Amino acid sequence: MRAGVDLLAPFLLYLAVSAIFVLDWFIPLGFSVSMLYIPICLAGLWLKGWRFALSLGAACSVLMVVGLFVSPPGGPLSWSIVNRAIGFAALWSALWGGKLFAQRTVELERTKAALEQEIDQRRQAEQALLAANEQLEARIARRTEQLQSALDRWELVTQATHDGVYDWDLTTDRVVYTSHWKAMHGFSNHDDDESPAQWSERIHPDDRPRVLGRLNNYLAGARQEFSEEYRIRRRDGLWIWVLDRGIALRDETGRAVRLVGSEKDITERKQAEETLRSQNFQLEELTAKLLTAQEHERQRIARELHDDITQRLAALAVDLGSLVRACPPDPSLHARLREAQDTAGQLADDVHNFAYRLHPSLLEHLGLEAAIRDYIDEFRRRTGLAVRYVKRGVTQTIPLDIATCLYRVTQEGLQNVQKHAAASDVLVALLGTAQGVGVCVRDNGKGFVYKSGDVRRTGLGLVSMEERIRLMKGTFRLRTQPGKGTEIHAWVPLSDAALQDARQEETAGKLNEQDVKEEI
Repeated sequence: MRAGVDLLAPFLLYLAVSAIFVLDWFIPLGFSVSMLYIPICLAGLWLKGWRFALSLGAACSVLMVVGLFVSPPGGPLSWSIVNRAIGFAALWSALWGGKLFAQRTVELERTKAALEQEIDQRRQAEQALLAANEQLEARIARRTEQLQSALDRWELVTQATHDGVYDWDLTTDRVVYTSHWKAMHGFSNHDDDESPAQWSERIHPDDRPRVLGRLNNYLAGARQEFSEEYRIRRRDGLWIWVLDRGIALRDETGRAVRLVGSEKDITERKQAEETLRSQNFQLEELTAKLLTAQEHERQRIARELHDDITQRLAALAVDLGSLVRACPPDPSLHARLREAQDTAGQLADDVHNFAYRLHPSLLEHLGLEAAIRDYIDEFRRRTGLAVRYVKRGVTQTIPLDIATCLYRVTQEGLQNVQKHAAASDVLVALLGTAQGVGVCVRDNGKGFVYKSGDVRRTGLGLVSMEERIRLMKGTFRLRTQPGKGTEIHAWVPLSDAALQDARQEETAGKLNEQDVKEEI
């Protein structure tokens, strides 16, 4: 259908041009018949384009010239020429204007198509953006709900743990605090967040260098964690103790850009610890006084036994001997008197030994080494156990309280060997170190299962030894296993004056388990 129209249009246009030429042929000059070519050429421009309109216009121009000569005479020839010239100019002006109009129309149509395409693309983009916006809003709503839920849980956690949380942006030096943190430090929720410099000024002067130094080291990567206890002044002037723990968030270069942490008010705990320390100090003082009183009482009892009971028993033995010599010769009576005399003498010796065990006089007059050596000799005679004695690097200038402490540990250790160990070989080592002196009691007995602090299993003897050493600021260590014997190590530091005297006497040795094993 379109092809038929395209073929018929030129034919009709040329037919119309021919008809106008025929009309111009018969109409006399002076009439503007040539003006009728203009609509035909414009129709050709509109239907077939500029090239067809150009050829059609050229043909019409030729016909206009030809018509000037073939038309019947009418008006003056000069007016006909002017008329034809005007028609020629009007024709080509119309064609040129039509061409420009057609071009602008095409451009406008193209622009319109481009605009429609762009509008369609923008409409599609807006629809896609609207869909993405809806998805984003949905995601934001879900994230907001999740965040709010997390914040609610976090708020419950902080309320349950009584922690105040802070978030420090290290790049802007701005800190955000939770309401519980503000309440802990005496601020209200309407107060502005204080700066890190203001926070540091509230730290106790005695704690400030330590806290800030360790915080800077942690932020610089020199420390693995930041967890500090320190005192800080509340806004109302009260001092509280806080436990401050923080974790740093770092960028790809390792530089700390953010610090998130929590603070707990530990004032009550610190007060309880201070009370406990005070009570422990009082208990230590009381224990030391009890042990001192015990030693004094033992000394008093030993002195009374030695100076009174032992002497009286010795005098009784002498009197019984005199009675034996003064009585008439009676064998049965003499035998009974001599038996009584021997019993009195043995009793005097037993009381003397008991008094010596209560408080050996050698400890005061000859020192720790002589007292322990004498006690080991007495222990061998009394029990028949093979006890080896090792001495190494021990000074003679040991204070009496330290000497008494180590002597009692040795005494209690050997008594435990006799009562419980069922041992065949025992080692006692008295060894000096560069800073103190210690004693070790080791046996090859049956051993036992040791649980620290279980008095029911270990008995009061070990507790007493450990308490004595602790009061002397020393260390007490016990090693034992069933079937593998028992080792007791006790070490007590010497004062500076005692160490100076010891260095003048001899170079101090080192007390440790390896030394004991080498001596064995």
